Parts: sequence; structure tokens; C-alpha cells
Amino acid sequence: MPKGLANPRGRGPYSTQACSICRSKKKKCDGVKPVCGSCSASGRSDECSWGRETVPKLPKKAHFEALQKRVESLQVYVELLEARLAKCICQDVSSHLQFRPHSPEEPSTEEDLDSDDEIIGELTVPTQRLQLNDSSNGPLLHGAFFRVENSFQPQLPTQRIPEVTDNAATYVLQVEGVDISQSHPDIEWSRHLPPEVPITRREHDRILELSFKFQTMFPIVPSLFLRDMYRALSVPRSEEPPTTLHYSSMLHNAILSVCAVYSDNEYLRDPKTRLYFLQAAHSCFDSRKPDSSMVHALSLIAAFYTDRGDRIPAELYFGMSTRICTTLGLGDDAKQWVKDGVLTHDEMTGRNWTYWAVFNRDVTWALYWGVGGPPRRNTPLPYVDSDMDRILWDYAPTKIPPQMNLLTLIFHETSTLSMIACQIADVVNNLRLSSRPHVVQVAEHVTKIDLELNNWKSRLLPQLDITLMNRASSSPQRLMLHLAYWFCFITLHRPFFNRRTQSIQTSDPEVDHVKLCTRAAENVMELLDTWSSLYTMRLASLKMSGVIFSAGTVFFLRALQATGSSRVAHGVLNTMLAQVETCIKYLHEMGRTWASAKRTGDMLQAMLNDRLKPTIMRRLARRSYQSHAVAEMQDASGAVASPAANSLSTGPTASHAHEWESQDFQLDPATAWSELLLDLNFFAQLQHTSDVGFSGATASSESDTNTVFLPILDSFHAPENVLAGSQKNPFT
Repeated sequence: MPKGLANPRGRGPYSTQACSICRSKKKKCDGVKPVCGSCSASGRSDECSWGRETVPKLPKKAHFEALQKRVESLQVYVELLEARLAKCICQDVSSHLQFRPHSPEEPSTEEDLDSDDEIIGELTVPTQRLQLNDSSNGPLLHGAFFRVENSFQPQLPTQRIPEVTDNAATYVLQVEGVDISQSHPDIEWSRHLPPEVPITRREHDRILELSFKFQTMFPIVPSLFLRDMYRALSVPRSEEPPTTLHYSSMLHNAILSVCAVYSDNEYLRDPKTRLYFLQAAHSCFDSRKPDSSMVHALSLIAAFYTDRGDRIPAELYFGMSTRICTTLGLGDDAKQWVKDGVLTHDEMTGRNWTYWAVFNRDVTWALYWGVGGPPRRNTPLPYVDSDMDRILWDYAPTKIPPQMNLLTLIFHETSTLSMIACQIADVVNNLRLSSRPHVVQVAEHVTKIDLELNNWKSRLLPQLDITLMNRASSSPQRLMLHLAYWFCFITLHRPFFNRRTQSIQTSDPEVDHVKLCTRAAENVMELLDTWSSLYTMRLASLKMSGVIFSAGTVFFLRALQATGSSRVAHGVLNTMLAQVETCIKYLHEMGRTWASAKRTGDMLQAMLNDRLKPTIMRRLARRSYQSHAVAEMQDASGAVASPAANSLSTGPTASHAHEWESQDFQLDPATAWSELLLDLNFFAQLQHTSDVGFSGATASSESDTNTVFLPILDSFHAPENVLAGSQKNPFT
């Protein structure tokens, strides 16, 4: 080839970047921008781009055709549904959707009357009726077991009752200091009471007054109950009384069946007499009209059986109360119903109050039995009504000046505490069910709950706190609030009583469960002493027996701990034994009112006499035996006793020896080791029981390790059935 001529096979122009189309097709691109020569020649000028993104593969023609067919089929289906919907009346007629009459120009087809449409209508109407903006019918029960037309529906009041403004709008109790002429003496107050029980109005009103002050202070709002009671009883017998939220004949009799124990009349306190009120409450039970008052009534009926010692009926009625509360949706947010006029604001707050009353009761029940707490919902805490809290509370025998009752504020704080207590119940239940709980996780959880309890206490308003300055003027409501707080502390920390103090993290302080339990039990005793001096244990609440028993078990363990080491702590031992005796005394004083408290006191007394004292006796005897053995060894060897030996041989002090002088402290050397094993076995059983919490029914044998620390569980022993043969099942 002549020099200077171009090489026909030489490389053409080089492009530093290809367009996205050429790059995807792996074709040569001349790099001309904005449209390269290849795209321009192939008619893709609009698609030519110079970004670095990868061009997705274009769908195939068959895919486009399939999508088009799908769109067309869906359009046909939409037109069919719109045509059917245009012929429907959107309301409930005989529990299924009905079709409009056809116009002459609109021919009828068999498809419109297809049976499938009727089935679909019946299944969709209940869901439609559940809409909150449906103000025509209000909230209805809904579920697989109830049809919409079922008569089992919550009954809402047909009219509102005026607020309490003066004595003319409320039932006035004929108690000391009240003018009889101002208490509507002609009202038929005993209309719904059993005729078999002769009772005067003063006796009746006295029972109601004491029940509102000491027993039913939270589930039932006294002013609202008396307001609705007057409204219901002031209507002549020939007329149907209005439906009220806070009073019913069932609730009226249920209160008397439980709280007649506060009467000074021995006849009214008798269980046989109170059974008439219970049967009257049963006869008023109407399952077709469930409401808040029925929830409270069933709870009180359960309390009657609890005190009597019948666990199964008590559980059944508590369960019915809880279930009706759930079925009525009392924990649901009803703000939309109020907005649409279905409920009034007072009715919404009343539903909320009832829900929290049931929740608080269930949490207390769970703590007593060592089971998991009830499920928690995002229900707003109960309201605080400053006007209602300013109503004065007083109890003349105490000579304490009248004070604000703070009812709604205390109930609000009680509900807040119950949410923390629910976590405690879950912890105790998990320890009982889990054979190998994760130690670190459990400890961290306990520490977290402990912090929540302390924060709750620190946030209490001054008027709710109990100090040295205001202790002597504490109302029963405030005392019960603080007793519940310290009871939560005992329940939380007692399962770890026998465990060494330990820190969760290296920087955390050590958690001394023994110290925390002891402090809580001592605070319980101070509060009980205040209650006893102001109101006497004769007027104690039924729930208090569980708190007293719980404190007694802590003193029980501390007494064992005082004799568990080589040196007996005689001062601590004597103090703890005295505290156990005080708990028993309080329970027996309560036993004048509540039979279950007497049985609980008897159980604690049996534990003290049959279990604790013999164990301490064996330990003190063993210390004496060891002391004599060391002395004989020293005499034989001629050695002088060392300080450690002297401390080991310390026997019972003179002040403590007389307490056991009637016991035989001499142990045969051949049986010393077997006695030691028995002692250690008993102590291990007690500690194991404190680990698992509450479970079981009685502490009758040493081999029963799940029955030692039960608050009111022995109250469910079968007592002497004074009511045998007189009880009837109201639901048969």
C-alpha cells in the first residue's frame, strides 16, 4: 500500500459515552447529543437519554394485551355492582337489605331477588349498625352468638335525671343529725326489700351510710346512688319507674346483703337474715337489661359468697360481673357516641367509672390469688370531678372535723396504682409457672416496677398523702389507698425474700428485698393502728384482711430469719413475734364483722403456734446444746474460749427464756441432726412458698409448700354451713 494512504480497516471515531438505548441494546453509539445517530435513524429520538440509569426492559405486547383485558373485565364488574347498589335501600328492614320497587322503564330481573343477596344482606347489616355515627339505634351488641334483632341489648336511660341541687332531688338518709321532716318520710323506701326481714328505716339508712363510708366507697358513688334511688322510688307503684344508671332494686338488695354486717342489730348481721336480701337481689336479675348497676350488684353478690367461704359461687359471680362489663363495652371510647347524641357525657363517665371499678377489683383478686392480672386496655382513666370531691365527709364518733371526700381523685389514683399492680400480678404469676425464670430479666422487671411505685407515691397530691401531721384525721378512703400501695410492695418483693441483695448493673444500688418488705409491713401496721384508733376494726373493709395477712407473713419470715444464723437476734425475734400477734388481733377484731377475717386470723394463729414457735424452739434448743458441747470441749482441753466460740454458743437471753420456759429445750444428741434437718426443711418450704406467691387453700401440713402465704384463701374453707338447705339457684 502506498505510503500516506489511509488504512480502510482502521478504527472509527471513539465515543466516551453511549446513550441509554444503545447501551441496553449493546449497539455502537456515535455520542452525538442530544440525540445520537442510531436513535435518530431508528425513530427513537424521544427515548434517547444520557443518564447512567439502566433502562428497564419494555413489556412485551402480550403483557399489554393481558392488562387491557383485565381492565375491561373489572370495569364490567364495577358497573354491575353500581347497578345493584342503586336499587338498594341502605337501612335495616327485617334484618336484610330490601330492594326499591322497580320503575316501569326499569325491568326486573331474577338476579335482583337472588337468595345470595339476602344472605349477604343479613351478614353485612350488623357491621353497618356498629358504625358510631348511627345515632338512630345506638351501640348494639355484635358477635357470632347474637343476631341484631335479639332482645339482649343494653338499655340506655330514656330520660336524664337532674343533678343533685337540693334535698328535694335526692333520697336523704335518716341518720343522726338529720331532720326527719326533710328526709321525705312518706317515700316507699322498702318497696323492693324482702318482706321476710323486719327492718326500720333508721336501721336501713344506717347500713347504707356505713357501706358508703367504709365498704362500697368506690364502686358506688353515694350521691348519684341516692339521687337515682329517690327518682326510682318516688314514682307510684302503678307507674313504671324510669331507668336509672346508678340505682336498681338488684343493687339495693345486694348492698344490704353484704353491708348489713355493719348493723348494731344482731338479727340483721346474721347470715340467715342477709340471705333474704341476697335472694331478693337474685329475683331482680334481668338478663335482658344489663347495665352498670347490674355489674356492681353481681360484684357485691360475689363478695357475699367470698366472706361466707364459698369460692366457686364467688368466682362465678365475679366472672359474670366482668363479662357483662366487657359485653357492654364499658371500656370502649364512647366520645363519638356522645358527639352523635347517642350517649350523654354523664353516661359516658359513668360507663368509664364502672369499667375501672371492675378492673381495680380484678387486679386485687389477681394479687390475692397469685394469678396474672386482667388484660389492660387503652381506656381513659376515671374522671376527676372537683365539685363532687368538695362534698363533705365526716363520721361523728371520731370527732374529726368534716373534710372534703376527694372521692373521684382517690379513685383516679387507685386506678393508676392498679395498672402498676397488674404488672406485679403478672410477675408473681410468671414466677409460679416458670420453673427456670431468667434471673436478670426478672430482677430488671422488678426494679422497674419498684421505680414506678415510688414515682406514683412521690406524685401524690398533698391532700392525698398521709403524714405525721394529718395521720390522725385520715379518712377511710385515704387509708385504703395507702394500704393498697404497701400491699403492692409486699407482693412484689416477698417472692425474693430469701435471695441475697444484688445490683442489676454494676452502678445500681443493691436491692434489699428483706428491708423493703419489712418497711412495707411496718407501714401497714401504722396505718392499721390509725384505722383501729379512729374507726375500730369493726368497720374495716372486707379487702383489708388480705393486707393484714400479707404483713403478718413478712413478720413471720423475719422471725425465722432472726434465728436462722449462728447468732440469734433476740430483739428482732421478739419484735416480729409481737407484730404477728398484733396482726392476729386485728383479724379477730375484724372477725366480729367479716367471717372470712376470723378464719384468716385463725389460720395465722395456727401457723404461729404449730409451725413458727416449734421451729424457733428447736433452734434455740440447738443453740443451747451447741453451747454445752463447746463448754465441755473447752473444759476437756483446758483451752480458753475464743470470741468466735462465745458468739456461737450464745443461747436464749434471760428476757426471752421465760417465753419458752414451758417447753423442753433438751435434745438427745442422737436426734440433734434429724431435728436440724427438719428445721432446715421447714424453713426451705417457707422460702419456696414465698418465691411462688399465692396459690393453694390452707396451711394444714408441712408437706404442702404452696399453701402458707395466702391472704384470704383460707376463708374459702368449708365453714359450718349455717345456710344449708336454704339457698336456691336463681338461674334454674
